[in-house]
Amino acid sequence: MTLILSEQDIERVLDLRGCVEVMEQTFADFGAGHAVNRPRTHAYSYVDPGTFYNFKSMDGGLPRLRVHALRISSEIIQMQRSFDRVREAKIPKAAGGRYVGLILLFDMETTEPLAIMQDAGIQRARVGATSALAAKYASRKDSKRIGLFGTGWQAPPQLEALSYVRDLEHVKVYSVDPDHREAFAKTMSAELGIPVVAVAEPREVVDEVDIVVCATNAREPVFRGEWLVAGQHVNSLQANEIDETTHRRADRIIVRASELSRHYVQKDSPEQPIQAQIAEFYDGKLGEKLIELGTIAAGMARGRETRDEITLFGGSGTGPSSGLGIQFAAVAKHVYDRARSLRLGNEIPTEWLTEVHHP
Repeated sequence: MTLILSEQDIERVLDLRGCVEVMEQTFADFGAGHAVNRPRTHAYSYVDPGTFYNFKSMDGGLPRLRVHALRISSEIIQMQRSFDRVREAKIPKAAGGRYVGLILLFDMETTEPLAIMQDAGIQRARVGATSALAAKYASRKDSKRIGLFGTGWQAPPQLEALSYVRDLEHVKVYSVDPDHREAFAKTMSAELGIPVVAVAEPREVVDEVDIVVCATNAREPVFRGEWLVAGQHVNSLQANEIDETTHRRADRIIVRASELSRHYVQKDSPEQPIQAQIAEFYDGKLGEKLIELGTIAAGMARGRETRDEITLFGGSGTGPSSGLGIQFAAVAKHVYDRARSLRLGNEIPTEWLTEVHHP
């Protein structure tokens, strides 16, 4: 039987601390050549001014776990302006104001689909876990003070996962919406059990912190690289939130993989989506600074050499870095095993998804 898992099922078993652990082993496998990954692809079709349909996919296999996963997104994206900033928003166009994102988990030995999962919770977990892993290797071991940009969907797991690899004492947070950042600070302070303080200016986030975390959908830099000081580490989710100065000042830039994601855009489209534009961000001059996270996890490279280095974990668009299928394979298998043990989800006959004649 093939297991169908909803967002609610996944939320019941999702264990972010456990995700950090499985992600570390997954990247070590990848760095040592024991995992396979197909770079992420985006296919954009023009719909209306500033609006595109995007089909996104990525997949990867983990022989150690005997699973391969495919993650797909069918989405409408739209360029919007909020608080004088441009951002890329995903529009819930499915029936009932919903989104479409799925993970298909396959058994390498039988070739059968083990599970079909809704991807939202797993997406947040794999991003937060990977950022924490990068900070574990690249930030100073005594890092305790965090500056966070962003208070949206991706922000909470960034802080929670960091708390599993560093002994956090204090967090400063900024976002363009004052009400949202105040509410976020109050909620996260209660959840983490440490002071989480909303600040009014971006500069305040960067000053006197050990780790700067950027978890935004901003399409312009959220802070100035000249504000960074020796020894700081920066975690970023996507390239546009980080300026050229930050990339230039970073002594080491850690990326998920060395292969570029691929972006395909309708040829007669009158404009390009922002994501397609940031695929061209990489400047070859940064190449000598790039280190794959997997090689660090595998013990083949170091994330930090000295206390005074400025280090950066670059988000999507920073050189070749982008989300990897192996990340989804790792977290999906973790979720699948826990869901099976608790008998969660719904089952359908696997025969509905297999065929007599070869494809």
